[in-house]
Amino acid sequence: MVIIFLRMLVRKVIFSILNLFDHHKEKIPNLFLQIFKKYPNFLRKDKQRIRVCVNEIIRYLGLIDHLIEVGSERKIRHINPKIINVLRLGIYELVFDDITPDFAAIHSSVELAKKNINKKSSSMVNAVMRNIQRISQKNKKWKISLIKNKIDLAYPEWLLKKWEDEFGKDVTRNLCAEFLNKKDMFVRLDIDRYSVDKMLSVLSHSNIKVIQHNHFKLFFKVVLGQKNILGSNLFQEGIISIQDPAAGAVVELVNPQKNDFILDVCAAPGTKSLFMAQRVGQGGRIFACDNSQKRIEKALKDKSRHRLNNIEWHLLDASKDKYPLHEKILLDAPCSGTGVIGRRPDIKWRLRKSDIQRMAKVQKSILKNISNYLKPGGKLVYSTCSLEKEENQDVIDHFLKYRSDFELIRTHSILPDNWVSSRGFMFSFPAITNTDGLFAAVLRKKI
Repeated sequence: MVIIFLRMLVRKVIFSILNLFDHHKEKIPNLFLQIFKKYPNFLRKDKQRIRVCVNEIIRYLGLIDHLIEVGSERKIRHINPKIINVLRLGIYELVFDDITPDFAAIHSSVELAKKNINKKSSSMVNAVMRNIQRISQKNKKWKISLIKNKIDLAYPEWLLKKWEDEFGKDVTRNLCAEFLNKKDMFVRLDIDRYSVDKMLSVLSHSNIKVIQHNHFKLFFKVVLGQKNILGSNLFQEGIISIQDPAAGAVVELVNPQKNDFILDVCAAPGTKSLFMAQRVGQGGRIFACDNSQKRIEKALKDKSRHRLNNIEWHLLDASKDKYPLHEKILLDAPCSGTGVIGRRPDIKWRLRKSDIQRMAKVQKSILKNISNYLKPGGKLVYSTCSLEKEENQDVIDHFLKYRSDFELIRTHSILPDNWVSSRGFMFSFPAITNTDGLFAAVLRKKI
């Protein structure tokens, strides 16, 4: 009885988060924090189920809404929003989830509607879901065909058109398909504390299997036991960190060396800061800054877990505050985040076209200010997790137009060929590199 209650409570919470997202378009991780504070007694597996269901529903949202229209034979705008969210959860479990049996998905959805909306709505939910069940049972390859032929529905129309104009239709289609796939988890090893062989041995005892990246040798793809990573001793002790190879590539462009002093701007929550701190050693220092106290607090927790005392965190506004002069600067600029939609599917539904221009304005302002704190002959790496040229190439071109004392350094000698654009920028395009989508430009201040 308790188990049944918990299952219904989990579904109610998922339903509540979807309703909140519809109304506020708030970041999904923030909604998780709000909900889990309200329900502090949830087990880890329950929280994980909630996270997975919500993120996957958001990932497939446009496709699921299409199925609601097919099953109900009416436009989505003519259906009660609460009924829509019951159906979104139910159809996700029916079509995209391999865990929930069909009968359970249908029955649970009917009960969810009955208890949280009304009895009449439950009849509609039952009818729609049984229609979808019949269609899927007639054609076992229906799901594959749906994703292949209707993939454009999983993205806002304006963003899809923007990508098609910039990358072409075929490349955009590959990008959209890549973002619908479940993203790989990568861990990075602190090689100064553990050897590769020792790490592999310890992880195997925790039923975790990893494969070394073919270029970035400190990065390992987790192919088995992802759910065990956070609880592993290696993670708890900061010997391994969860980090995408694309983020590691940005650090490689900075090229931290022993005893270096590096300025890290817009740095929280600090995964790149940690990597650089490990590289510079106890004789070096990372002067890390961010304008969000909450993000800095998270970074401080990670700093403690990694047992590093060579990172100084400061609450500063990168667009106007002053900084000490440095020979190496990493500016990981705030951005739209379109390069990490595969990991954060809520971005595509929260983002507006105007946000990209707004972010570009902020980025130009930050780069203009921070460039004043680079020593002559020094190197500044500008990076984003955006795919949009307005936030990337255009920002750099605008900066170089007014700062003749800076020059662009090409990245061909450091990165794999398919990670470098024709102009020498780093550009890890997800559909090509199978990583997050990151951009980086290396700028040198002339002597």
